[in-house]
Amino acid sequence: MKKTLKISSLLLLVLFLYSGASKAQDNYPSFGFDNSFTNLSNPDSISMFTGAFAFAQIGGENYAGVRFQPDLSFGKVGIGLDVPVYFNLDNGDLYTDEFKNGTGVLRLISYLRYGRKKKDPVYVKLGQLKGESLGYGSLLNNYSNSPSFEKRKAGLSYDIRIKKIFGIEGMYSDFNTQSFNLFAIRPYVRPFGASGIPIIKTLDFGFSCITDKDQTKRFGDNSEINEFLSDGIKAYGLDMGILLLNSGFINLTGYAHYSRLSKVKSDSLAAYHQLTPPTQGYDAGKGTGIGLNANMNVIGNLFRLNTRIERLWYTDNYIPQFFDAMYEVNKDAKIAMLGDVKSQQGIYGSLTASILDKIMVGGNLLLPDNVSESSPATMQLNLRTQDLFDKIIIEGYYTKGNLTKMSDTFKFDSNSLALMRFAYKITPFLVTGVDYRWSWSEQEDGSFKADNSVMPYMALKFQF
Repeated sequence: MKKTLKISSLLLLVLFLYSGASKAQDNYPSFGFDNSFTNLSNPDSISMFTGAFAFAQIGGENYAGVRFQPDLSFGKVGIGLDVPVYFNLDNGDLYTDEFKNGTGVLRLISYLRYGRKKKDPVYVKLGQLKGESLGYGSLLNNYSNSPSFEKRKAGLSYDIRIKKIFGIEGMYSDFNTQSFNLFAIRPYVRPFGASGIPIIKTLDFGFSCITDKDQTKRFGDNSEINEFLSDGIKAYGLDMGILLLNSGFINLTGYAHYSRLSKVKSDSLAAYHQLTPPTQGYDAGKGTGIGLNANMNVIGNLFRLNTRIERLWYTDNYIPQFFDAMYEVNKDAKIAMLGDVKSQQGIYGSLTASILDKIMVGGNLLLPDNVSESSPATMQLNLRTQDLFDKIIIEGYYTKGNLTKMSDTFKFDSNSLALMRFAYKITPFLVTGVDYRWSWSEQEDGSFKADNSVMPYMALKFQF
């Protein structure tokens, strides 16, 4: 743990020092785009302190206490903490399980951020990762590292641009020292960035490399380690994009990508395939795609829209956006699924709309042309309101993976993750509400189970 903290601190220090030499780059166009609903809807200039007095049921036991959640912003620097002080209602013991195993006390850090992704030349974020993408999202898109709220992971996301030509982005999923976990990196270049030639100067090329040798506990009833990742999984990708149109009303980006999921060669997967032969054989899989991404603004902040549409083609043994919001739930199951995936085509689309910066709704859908158990759909929905009718607060997200039937779209099961928050402002500083959460929670025997929890609360909120 000490070694991990030292490495993280050193990396952050180097990037902070580097940023001082990068101020002259602040106004040049960004490489690629960021469709993360979290990043699009979070203002970075507001500091907030929240202390929520709540009742919670954790692992079948009842707790009551307070959760301190300060969000502090100092220019480009942002710090968010999540400090629970809960007491067991039966025996009075302080709840400490949240800090055991994995990254331990690092879970107190919701995030530590410098800059804003695709906005500033230096962006670094340490903590819980949500809605992460790499490049144009062919391999890693809408990724989140923490399907369990109590056992949140602390990871690292970064994007560094050097002058107008070079850059590097990437992420590391989990600082748990048990293994080398999901690691993604993408160096990119804009060869004509300094030329000043309209449109041509925005052309960029990137190369992605992803590997995962996760040997930590997986989520599930037995909570064993990820057996198929003993020798790791590797993926590679090439992409390119160009800003086709840029005006005060709309900017439009076109892009294309090629990616490859290498064959996983672990002995445990080979043994599994002997018992359950893959219907399509099993080897490396490849995928390609072309798409458009548009951002529109209508009369200032009256209406803002971000939309993306993409056509996909892929071979046997390939799943588009393999590293997604549900990847962390059961990596072995997703790897095993590759052997049954048939060559086909599909569509990916996303849409996020903001009205008066008060209401923001969004969603995305990955939809194969022929949906099946081996090629399921994945869907996400998001909602956030800011001082709606001055009193009402509504927030939420819903993720559904392995979707094969329309009737199962809103069925809560092991392929679902959700949070809904309804709150009412009694005064400008006092809020009462309830959180409904569907996520993976640790049970008394140490296993994990997808289950719901309801937490009523009374909170003090101070904005400064």
